[in-house]
Amino acid sequence: MNDILPTVKCKKCGNAFQPDMKNKGPWSCPACQAKNPNLKRHYRSVADLCILGLIVTAIIVAVGFSKAGLTLGVILSAGHAILLLVTIIFVYKSRTPWTDATAKALIWTVFGLALVFNVVFPLIFAGTLHIPFIIVYALVFPYLFWLHSQAGKCTAPETPPLTKEQKS
Repeated sequence: MNDILPTVKCKKCGNAFQPDMKNKGPWSCPACQAKNPNLKRHYRSVADLCILGLIVTAIIVAVGFSKAGLTLGVILSAGHAILLLVTIIFVYKSRTPWTDATAKALIWTVFGLALVFNVVFPLIFAGTLHIPFIIVYALVFPYLFWLHSQAGKCTAPETPPLTKEQKS
């Protein structure tokens, strides 16, 4: 078990504090009572979007394989589904996903590839513009940029591991 206590920095006063990781709402700073974003909840919300993407991608792979067999589109979609699954696992397994470089890189990779596969490629190769995907990404990417910004503002240095006396 990881004995390092997660620490965040208050956006308002800059005080480093240990948030209540079980809290579903915003994290309150004990010094100034300012509400700070619950980064764990927000990163898990992004992982939940990945779960929805995984379900849709699995359906696309199944339908594509049953209609056309093993094509490049089916292989790319299956690869994206695997990447989605890995991202979900990394975000949910991470105690502090906002400081986990691998989880953050996977999130940006997954959504960047989804944008390319669902908007850019259809526009370039088929001349079609998928408005529903554009609307979804117009909402998701600002949220990801906001979350990245908040993680940067609220990241505090890690606290040392607990001693045996502190564990008791």
